[in-house]
Amino acid sequence: MEGKYNNFLKRIITTIIGIPLIVLIIFWGEFPFFIIIMILAFLGLNELYNMAHKQGYKPSYILGSILTAYFIFTTFYDIYNLKYYKYAIVTFFIILCFIIQLFKKDFSKVLPDLSILIFGSIYLGYLLSFLLKVKFLPNGNYYLLCLLFITWANDVGAYIIGINFGKNRIYPKISPKKSLEGSVGGILFSIIITFALRSWLNLSFNKLISLGLILSIVGQLGDLFESVLKRGSGVKDSGKLIPGQGGILDCFDSLLFTAPIFYYYIKLLI
Repeated sequence: MEGKYNNFLKRIITTIIGIPLIVLIIFWGEFPFFIIIMILAFLGLNELYNMAHKQGYKPSYILGSILTAYFIFTTFYDIYNLKYYKYAIVTFFIILCFIIQLFKKDFSKVLPDLSILIFGSIYLGYLLSFLLKVKFLPNGNYYLLCLLFITWANDVGAYIIGINFGKNRIYPKISPKKSLEGSVGGILFSIIITFALRSWLNLSFNKLISLGLILSIVGQLGDLFESVLKRGSGVKDSGKLIPGQGGILDCFDSLLFTAPIFYYYIKLLI
């Protein structure tokens, strides 16, 4: 029990330091935020590839990084109407990735290596790029803060209620510690924070409830999905970069799922 509360204390300290820093980065400007997203994507991709290596797979980190950067880069430059060129670029690059496989000495793992390469780029590049899409919405900085706070409230609520009252396990095969009580706690915290941010979101009562509920459920599914990746690789955390949190994937697993949902939810309403 003492270990749990020590970990919780580390999370609190990390959050106290991290939130002002994140707010500063969001309001700093578009290009610095773009660079930060790119760095997070590369770090997350490295963690994902390390997990793949533990299973004996060796996807190309260079090719994966290029494809990941492509998704983020084209999202950023969509502001300047890059248009259909981005589809031509990715098409030729993917074909190039396929052609490179012809020169490998060992063909036994070509299929899983390529699958991991493309999956990792979509997971860390395409999904993470939605943070940029949210930022580029009208009043996007405030929408982005809402997305982050609601997603984090879900994580905090699930963690606090889970460690104190969690008894009924949701999916022990994937994550033995996640409980039904913690899940409900995450939902309640998300909805409360959503209402606390109603002046920024400018949504009706029903839409606020549905937004908090949807983001909480989707965020928890994102957390479970990352747990599947770790379970399959035999690791407890994706990394050790963030005290009390683990790695980049551990910290942003929920956000990778909630960012696209939040973006399209708001996009349909504005």
